[in-house]
Amino acid sequence: MKRIFVIHGWGGSSQEPMIVWLGKVATEAGFETVVLDMPNPLVPTIDAWTKHIEDNVYYVDKDTYFIGHSIGCQAILRYLETNKGSQLGGAILIAPWLQITNIKTQEEQDIARPWIDRPIDFASIRAMGGKFVTIFSDNDTFVPLQVNKDAFEKALNPKIIIEQGRGHFSEEDGVTSLPMVLQELNLFK
Repeated sequence: MKRIFVIHGWGGSSQEPMIVWLGKVATEAGFETVVLDMPNPLVPTIDAWTKHIEDNVYYVDKDTYFIGHSIGCQAILRYLETNKGSQLGGAILIAPWLQITNIKTQEEQDIARPWIDRPIDFASIRAMGGKFVTIFSDNDTFVPLQVNKDAFEKALNPKIIIEQGRGHFSEEDGVTSLPMVLQELNLFK
């Protein structure tokens, strides 16, 4: 059976409306679905988040898929780079970033710095095969569109979807569902 793992973002949880919705539609689309609560979401670290994914996913194969939001996208990619030689079904990355803006406090900057500065082995991830979809918003206050779109285009050559006026795809932005994700999930079948 095809498995899908949903990973929330920085400060998020499995109970965010959009994350709940993603889990529900993935299950309805026929995937064995696991929505993870990531450790210490207010202070996400690369090692803790990738270890948590590893502890819950166990293995990656052509029937393994991911959906991530924001820093959860990076956690997925950083987990995948440790699975050299594996195959992958695919991933939907919502508001993925390699560069981030509007990080206000020194603490936030210290949390974000390793995620920004530590390179991702995109060559190993591309070698896994799989379909990648990135979904950006044209008015995301944290994820500058052009620099991140260009970086992911170069790194993964994904299908790129740009939504209008969806902010950072959070409840604060009025986003509790993303209908285009269901369409993309159907392509994974």
